[in-house]
Amino acid sequence: MIIPITTNDDNPPEWSLLELNGELILPSDPTVCNGQGDQRMELGAVRFTNDGTPVITVGSHELRGKIEKLQQPFVVMEKIFESTDTCENKDIKDHCEQQHHGEMNRDTEPGGGVQYHVAGVIRKKLLFDQYPKSIMR
Repeated sequence: MIIPITTNDDNPPEWSLLELNGELILPSDPTVCNGQGDQRMELGAVRFTNDGTPVITVGSHELRGKIEKLQQPFVVMEKIFESTDTCENKDIKDHCEQQHHGEMNRDTEPGGGVQYHVAGVIRKKLLFDQYPKSIMR
């Protein structure tokens, strides 16, 4: 099975990986996270000092990190399903709708209408492996 992989240009945007050691514990009250009742919570903002050291503030803790180059870069890809609207003939369109009914068929059948788009490349990571410093606000 051939799955097409596309990109908009020869140099996709560069992303960075955040690596945190330890455990993040969400508040027990879900409305504290973002006020809407789901479990999404803003992690914090990354900033860089004058010497290039990454610093992230999580709640009332400040973590200092370092930038490391990855041995092998990662590629971030977005899965795109081809719609049945690309089928022009009614008979072919009916066949496409039957073939594309449910995500399982799209992934398992040859040429199942799936392609991948390169969204970015990760070549470095921001590693926060030291104990956090408590800050008072």
